[in-house]
Parts: sequence; structure tokens; C-alpha cells
Amino acid sequence: MLERIVMKKIVIIGANDFQKPLILKAKEMGYETHVFAWREGAIGAEDADFFYEISIVEMDEILEECRRIKPDAVATIGSDLANITVQYLAEKLGLPGNSADCIRQSTNKYAMRSAFKKAGIPVPYFECVREGEIAEPKSFPVIVKPTDRSGSRAITKVTDPADLPAAIEAAVGQSFEKKAIIEEYISGAEYSVETISYQGRHTCLAVTKKFTTGSPHYIEVGHLQPAPLSEEMRRKVENVVFQALDALEVKFGAGHSELRINEKGDIRIIEIGSRMGGDCIGSDLVPLSTGQDFVGMVVDTAAGNPPVLKKAESHISAIRFLMNENDLRLLENIRQNHPQNLKKVVLEGDVKTANITDSGSRPGFFILQAESYEEMDRLLHHGPWENPVSVFDTPIQRLRYTDNKNTFFMKREDLLPFAFGGNKVRFARKFIENMQEENCDSMIIYGNYHSNLCRILATLCHELEIPCYMIHNTEDIKDNRETCNSRIIRKMGVVEIPCGKSGIATAVEQAMKELYEKGYKPYYIYGNSRGQGREWIPMRSYEEVYEEICRYENMRGVHFDYIFLASSTNATQSGLLAGSLNRRDNRKIVGISVSRNSARGKEVIAGNLREYAEKFHRVLPENMEDSIHFTDSYMEGGYGAWSEPVADLIRRIYGSEGIPLDMTYTGKAFYGMVKYLEEHKIQGKQILFLHTGGTPLFFDFLEQEDK
Repeated sequence: MLERIVMKKIVIIGANDFQKPLILKAKEMGYETHVFAWREGAIGAEDADFFYEISIVEMDEILEECRRIKPDAVATIGSDLANITVQYLAEKLGLPGNSADCIRQSTNKYAMRSAFKKAGIPVPYFECVREGEIAEPKSFPVIVKPTDRSGSRAITKVTDPADLPAAIEAAVGQSFEKKAIIEEYISGAEYSVETISYQGRHTCLAVTKKFTTGSPHYIEVGHLQPAPLSEEMRRKVENVVFQALDALEVKFGAGHSELRINEKGDIRIIEIGSRMGGDCIGSDLVPLSTGQDFVGMVVDTAAGNPPVLKKAESHISAIRFLMNENDLRLLENIRQNHPQNLKKVVLEGDVKTANITDSGSRPGFFILQAESYEEMDRLLHHGPWENPVSVFDTPIQRLRYTDNKNTFFMKREDLLPFAFGGNKVRFARKFIENMQEENCDSMIIYGNYHSNLCRILATLCHELEIPCYMIHNTEDIKDNRETCNSRIIRKMGVVEIPCGKSGIATAVEQAMKELYEKGYKPYYIYGNSRGQGREWIPMRSYEEVYEEICRYENMRGVHFDYIFLASSTNATQSGLLAGSLNRRDNRKIVGISVSRNSARGKEVIAGNLREYAEKFHRVLPENMEDSIHFTDSYMEGGYGAWSEPVADLIRRIYGSEGIPLDMTYTGKAFYGMVKYLEEHKIQGKQILFLHTGGTPLFFDFLEQEDK
């Protein structure tokens, strides 16, 4: 008689979507699968050979069934709670597994920190509190979280001591043992490390870059594998993680270690799980990026067999969670245009109505594979899906205003149809076009609360539902009073980083880093952290405006001898001058400075023109600098400051023309134009004033008039 073949049996604890790969892999390896979980959410139940509708916390009831089943292995992936049950069952059934101390230390954050400290591994300040207990950390910020939960539940970064009690209450409320751990906040980029252990020997399979929502709750929004680290840093990470695994007494199975690396290269462990990580990191990303069968290794070690390691492959894998409608649009774009890169899609809820408070409430995700970081970057990041900013040839009108010597016209850029108009609307349109070309999905702006550019860009980002960080130069203005611009900017939900002039580059780098850590590809409107590289974009928009002006002249049979405008960052004037130099028409374009001194302004304009000419392969005249007319004689005390003569002129122009000017830009520039013509004895000329916008600032003027 042929001897009866007895199939190996494995007990699997948990049946949600993250456990399903384990069920399928065990069956593929020839195991009879016995799966325990509540029916609700048990997606893997249909794949199990036998499914038992018993909660994973009912350890004794499960043990009773296991004694009947007589399994060869018991396992789980991606769940601390299930891991506790797995250890209990393995010990009672005499199967391979980690000790009770190991599981206690790797599923309880306070016990984990204590084990690290005992082993000499650097740890931050930490303490444990119960419900109703008071904690008094020596410094802030701190991180508060439940001692015994995973999935980013009730994690809060606390910077204000007054917010600590609420954070503790939330964490204790989510904790099984009704305790919270308070830890010193560890700065730096966040990573995870996927390991397999057998008889106390550890193997690093992959290091993963983690992206989160950031402060205060740090919910994961995506993962990239392998993390873009140097080989030297990867070895350092492995060494620290292996020490930490030893401290926790991890001997068998998967390990998922979370850590931060700060700017100095210091590595600090956040926490370690003696199981595979959730979020499909081990089950999907590791095989896709390395070719290693991580889930198969979990089955092998659970059965007491050494893990089978293959020669590693080299690919890039990533998971992106669906947090908003832009993520959903990205998924649909990949489905249509790059289906070969899309490896898995799970959609369990309505993205539009999802209330995402932790990892468990994310409505879905998708997984990608690529052959290079560059290819993955193109897949994960899509520029703004539309450009809602429209522009047209703005009207030029002859003014009633006269100095009895010259004829005055005004080009009405304030009438552009977006966010109260102005020249910065044209900038905004060009910036969005460039973001689309570079696949950038977040914006960093610069200015202060008087800034028309910040008002327009903040509004634009809000409409497009993309993050907007504002580098707020606090030195340009002499007071902190509210303005119409500031009210609008704040309502658009910008993230503000205040700084002085000397700290601008550092603030830009901070914003770039924070957005990258949240999974975005940031776009700084001025280029690099030193504000260089994108001067040509607003210049391009105003070279086009110069052509508008020339078309108007040809149609109306008029020639403007002078063009005057408010000049702040000098981009508008640089663009107009680029158009004039390209035509070689020797027109005088005069910038009335509202902030910069004359020498600096001329230097910036000259530099802009040289870089612009180089980019677009133009030859500048040898005497190019002679064409730059920029004066700081009418700044009236500096940026945002104004005088009564300027106010009188603003009243006069509105009364005679119905045109609003403001005291920061256009009113000051119009006044400067009048004084310039008078002082230079200019007469008999056709004068065009470029109204660069700033209507909300006109209402600030009226408000101050009332006061």
C-alpha cells in the first residue's frame, strides 16, 4: 500500500487584507491553512482551507482548537496583537518562536525603551503614565502614544504643555492597558528596516523610506523601497538595528524596525516589532524590490526551518495610500498610462468622504514597481492637474490725470480675473505651467502679509488642493497689523515659517524637507534655497506683456516714451526690459523701488537679463546696463511705509479715474513717477503706468483712513 501523504498544517492568526498574502503563500508552499479571526473584515477567510470565527485575543479558545489541529507552525504578519497570540500558542504547542519576554518588549513601547536603555542603546527621555496621572517633561516637543498599539493610533506631537493632558487622554483611551508613553521628540527623516531572524542570527532584507502626514499624528502616506541611502549609512543602520533586535531577544521570524536619521547622521530607534511590518512593506514591497520571498521566510522560520535567501534583485517599489482626491486622480492616471508599473490596488472606502484619523481609516492604496528612482519619481508625482489661471491682453486706458506737461496712460493688470488680479496672476500662471513640466505637487512661496504674490499663490494652491508653505520674511514690515492680504492668506491654509532675512535659505530648506517627508515633490517659486534658478519664469510673462503693449501701440498709432512701474523683486521690470532689448527699441522702462536700494536693484535686473539671454540664446547689447532705470528715491521710508502726499495722490486718482492704488506698491510708484518726471523736467511725452495690482491693499488704506 502507498503510504498516506500527510499535509503540513499552519495556524494563521488574523485574516485582514495585510494577512492575506501569508495565507496564500502558506498554501503555495503546501501547507493546509487554519485561519482564526473575527468574520468582520476577514478578507482572507475565503482563501483559507479552514476558517475559525474566533477573535484573535481569545487565546485559550484558539489553543483548544490548535490541540485538535496539531499544526506544524503558527504565524502572523503585520499585527502586534496577533503576535502576542502567536507567541502564546507556539510556546504551549512546543513550536519554534520567540520568548514571552521578547513579545512583551516588542509590543509594549515602555518595555521596549527600558530594554534598549538596559542594553546601552541611546534612547530619548521617556516616561509612562496612567489615566489621570500628570507628567511634566523637562522640555518640548514630545511625542505621546499608547504603550501597546500600532497603526499610528492616537500618536500626537505636543509642543505646548497645555496640550499634553488631552494628548495623554487620547493615547490612554486607545491603549489596551490604559497607559501612555511620553517621549522626547526625535528629529530626522524616518525609515523602517525589514529583517528576518533564525536562531538569533539576523539578515537585513531592505531599508524603506517612510512618508507621513507629519505633525501632529504622523499617519503613513507612503513608503519607498529601497530607501535612497548611501552604502555606508545602510551598514550603520543594520548595525544599530541588529543590536536593538538582540536587546529585545528576537530569535525567530520577521522584524520591522522604525528609526530616524538626523542631519548629523545619528540613528535613533523609534520602535521595533518582532513581526513583519504592516502597510504591505514586507509582503509586497520586499519581493518587488529585492526578489526575496519575505512571507515565505516567515512560514519557514515559524516551522523551525532556516529562511531561503536568493540572490537579491534590484528594483524600486513603492506604496501610496489614498488620502485625498488628488491621490485618486494619480491612480487613474497610472492605470491609463503606466499599467505595467501598477502591481496592486486596494480600495475599501470612499476617498472623498474618508475621515482619516489613523492608518486603519485610510480608504485604500496602490503599489508600484519601477526600474529606477527617476522612473518612480515620475510615477508618484504629478504636477497640478489643471491651470485655473487665465490671462488676456489687459486694457490700456488714457487717464484724466495730467501734470500739464505729459499725457498719461495706464495698463490695468489689476483687472486680471483671479484673486483680485495684478501682475502676480501672470507669474502664477507661469509657475503652474513649470510645476506641470517638473511634476511638482506642492509649493513654497516667499514674502510677507503685505505680499500680493503670496495672496495669489496661496489662493491658487488652495483651489488646486496642493500644500503651500510660506516663508514669511518678518523684517520687511515694521508692524504686525492685519491686512486684507494677510486675512486672505491665512484663510487659504498656508503653513507659515517665519524668519529674518539671514534665515531665508534655512527656512526654505526646512520647508523642502518637511514636504519631502510628507511624500511630496516641492516647488520653490524662486528656484533653490538661495532664491536662484527660476527668475526666467516671471520674466517670460512680462516679456509677453511687453509684446501686448507693442501690439496696442501698432493698433492705436501711439508710442509710449516711458513705462513706469512699482519694482520690488524686479522680475516684472526685468521681463519688460528683456522685451525692449530684444526689439532694440531703446524705450525707457523706469522701476520705482518699493524695497530695494538702487545699486542692488540694478544688480539684480542685470543678472536676470544675462541669465535670461543665456537661457534663450540671445545676445545682449554691450551697453545693456545703461538701459536699466531703477530708482530708490521715492520709497517713503521703506517697504510698506507711506507719506501723506502719497495718500493724497491715491485719493485723487480714485476720485478722478475710479482706479484703486495702494500705499505699498502702486500708489507709491505713481507718486514716484510724478516726482521723477518733475525732477527730470520731462515734458511732451506719452507716459504708460503699469498698474501691477494690489486691490486688497487699497481697502487697507481705506480702513486706516477711517481710523
